[in-house]
Amino acid sequence: ARAGQGFTAPSRQFAAVPQKVVLNYQEKPPPGKINGRYINQPDRGDAVDIAKNYDALMHDGRALSPPATLDSMGFTLDKWPSAIKDFRDDAEVKKVYYEEMRSVVKKASGAKHVFVFDHTIRESGNTNLNAAAGGSAAPVPRVHCDYTDGGAPRRLKSLGKEGIYSLVRGRNLTEAEVEELASKRFAFINVWRSISDEPVYRKPLAVCDEKSVKDDERFLYELIFPDRTGENYSLEFSENHKWYYHPRQTKDEVLVFKVYDKAADGPRFVFHTAFDEPNCPDDAPPRVSIETRTIAFFDEVDVSSFTDTDFDSEHP
Repeated sequence: ARAGQGFTAPSRQFAAVPQKVVLNYQEKPPPGKINGRYINQPDRGDAVDIAKNYDALMHDGRALSPPATLDSMGFTLDKWPSAIKDFRDDAEVKKVYYEEMRSVVKKASGAKHVFVFDHTIRESGNTNLNAAAGGSAAPVPRVHCDYTDGGAPRRLKSLGKEGIYSLVRGRNLTEAEVEELASKRFAFINVWRSISDEPVYRKPLAVCDEKSVKDDERFLYELIFPDRTGENYSLEFSENHKWYYHPRQTKDEVLVFKVYDKAADGPRFVFHTAFDEPNCPDDAPPRVSIETRTIAFFDEVDVSSFTDTDFDSEHP
């Protein structure tokens, strides 16, 4: 197989033994500072974003037997070809791909309803972590989880205020209906896919088995927007963390993983990061991927607009 200027995909297969890699972990902020960064506004000088490289062992997720599931490890790999012709066409992505992702998440999680609210295209040649409208962003080379225990419910309610559209009702859900959803079990679930013809060689995505993470190793990272503050979790380094990735992930495969689950009896916060795979060929093509963000709802609710499985949003 060939891509770009003369790249030839290596024919050898990956070894199933863990390999040593370098992962970028956040450092806790000094006294008087907050851990995070300002987005789309001037930096006020009170936020620090300090990270350090650590050696870690990376395991081959394809070698897991039985394979990982959302219930067992918080992530799963599935084969799910897409009908999308152009992933940079936002209208096509929202019309076709969002519908596909609802089906992916329902199958992986067992959820009754799925709301797709956002997507981002990332390219390994970029340096900006946040994509401008219609553009792409860089992979995030930092160990993180997208939501916190307190931040996820607030994000659901803020999305409700922006407008969660019910296709059956033909209108946005009311705040009371969103409150009803928030009172039940819900989970934020991401879906990650390469959109290149070649398998992923540069900056693949790794996920951490949450069973190897202690609760007190998580700490707050703030994303300070002009109109709201989002909360991520950063992670204090430990040699006990067990990391997995899926070598040579193709465009027909999707990596599905939880970034928050209200249910506390299983995986809830799957830390993840892009990283440099040591055996990546020097002339490998850039990674180009799409990540889709969804909310899965697991319980039936006494609201007639939820008799259909589809939710949509007018706010990408």
